[in-house]
Amino acid sequence: MTMIQMTVEERPQTRGTCPDIDLVGPLEACEMLVVDESELLEMVNDDQLSAYRLGGQIRFRAADVVRLARTCLQHEAG
Repeated sequence: MTMIQMTVEERPQTRGTCPDIDLVGPLEACEMLVVDESELLEMVNDDQLSAYRLGGQIRFRAADVVRLARTCLQHEAG
């Protein structure tokens, strides 16, 4: 029997994984958007922000949170 050794870098990616995506939790998303948790939930329910459940934890793509924060700032400015 042959034994195959692989390092983490050589491990094939499974379908649907992307290690380069930065995710943030609800508290960090609230800080970035300067809102409380109920307002964050409202944004998710209004389809302004996508949420993902990973291992029982809610996560948000950091890029989506930043994009929404910029949009909110633009609306406030003019």
